[in-house]
Amino acid sequence: MGGPASGKGTQCQKLADKYGLVHISSGDLLRQAVSSSEGPASSHISTIKQCMEAGKLIPDSLMTRLILDRLRSRDCQERGYILDGYPRTLAQARSLQDAGINPDVFLLLNIRDEDAIKRVIGRRTDSKTGHIYHLEYNPPPNDPEIQKRLIIRSDDTVESMKVRLRQFRENVASVESWYRDIKREVDGSSTPSEVSRDIDATLKQMRKRKQQA
Repeated sequence: MGGPASGKGTQCQKLADKYGLVHISSGDLLRQAVSSSEGPASSHISTIKQCMEAGKLIPDSLMTRLILDRLRSRDCQERGYILDGYPRTLAQARSLQDAGINPDVFLLLNIRDEDAIKRVIGRRTDSKTGHIYHLEYNPPPNDPEIQKRLIIRSDDTVESMKVRLRQFRENVASVESWYRDIKREVDGSSTPSEVSRDIDATLKQMRKRKQQA
């Protein structure tokens, strides 16, 4: 878990690649739902669009339905998975438990709000590949084709970020408390490689303690 632009997606993908897990991004699921006329959220596309554009949270019941539907997929059942951006609220955490899903570890990436805003206003997404660049920290290649495909996500604005950050602060304490026995905090303000090293060290320490218990 982490606020918007805390680096969740980057770190989740690194962990997924390293351990062979399926990376389940709540944001990706929502964008897929909006672009598709099928699936469990097909009748709620307008609600999802409105919430995303305003930076508001998707209703818990709808978000949980999307997540649980994805977790029933064969790849998740066979390989395991890492959740990125879910649960965001106490109700969502409870829904996971009600579904018989108990996470092994809960990682919280910490970053200052002002740094998160700086990150997000420079973010650009390749509309074809979904790859995310940053104009300052990770600039896109000087390729005319890629440059033409770059877009700014509807929720990557200062106004939307302020709403998203406020909602994150309103919910994070209750989710942290729910997972307090498996929670570990990591400084997300460093470079991606440094954050990745800190996460690896944290996971190794947790495994060691579990083996000694």
